[in-house]
Amino acid sequence: MYIYTNEAKKKKNKNISKWTTIAAFVILIAGAVAAFSPKYITLSFIALILGFIMSQVSISFTSKWGREPSNDAIFNVKLKGLSDNFSIYHYMDPVDHLLVGTAGAFILMPYFQGGEIGYDESKQRWTQKKANFLMKLFGQENIGRPDQECSANIAAVRDYFISKEIDFPEEKIHPVLVFINPQTKILDGQNFKYDTIPLGQLKKTIADYAKQDRLTPEFIDEITDKLPLDDIE
Repeated sequence: MYIYTNEAKKKKNKNISKWTTIAAFVILIAGAVAAFSPKYITLSFIALILGFIMSQVSISFTSKWGREPSNDAIFNVKLKGLSDNFSIYHYMDPVDHLLVGTAGAFILMPYFQGGEIGYDESKQRWTQKKANFLMKLFGQENIGRPDQECSANIAAVRDYFISKEIDFPEEKIHPVLVFINPQTKILDGQNFKYDTIPLGQLKKTIADYAKQDRLTPEFIDEITDKLPLDDIE
């Protein structure tokens, strides 16, 4: 498997994550200290609100950019051993993690949420049970709307291929929700709209697709010749 990573973008956003976390912490502390003085109670209130907003931004950035090992490193290790008919692109257009090979194009979407992950077919919504209540309250464990994110990512990859004059079959574009947290449980018997798996099943999932109607190595070579090495900063 060939690996391409936009290291400049990764480093830049990792620094943003670090400094946003520090700034949020400083503002929250300043707001808490100011609250002891009636003279600064209004400023304290403003600082606490601003600090809370920045802390949510920090959580989002840290989840995506500030974790160690990084998301790209995790995927690289778990996919080690894939043939040279596969290439993975990290932090480039059109999505953060795109694996392209004879089995198709896979949009790898890392999730760190805990609890039990299921799927409500009637609402076409992912469900999350037994997650940490306080962490969910502050947005750290909220699973959000993967269906909307998947749809947007499929459209982005499809449009990107078109812009590169690549005639890639849309039915071969697969979002894969990958739950990194080893404590997360994916419930059995769920008809997920898109692949929803624990990290340990990632390589097997790709292998299962490879057993189906495969794209030719020659076609993949034509595609990778057009893919985004020019997007590396």
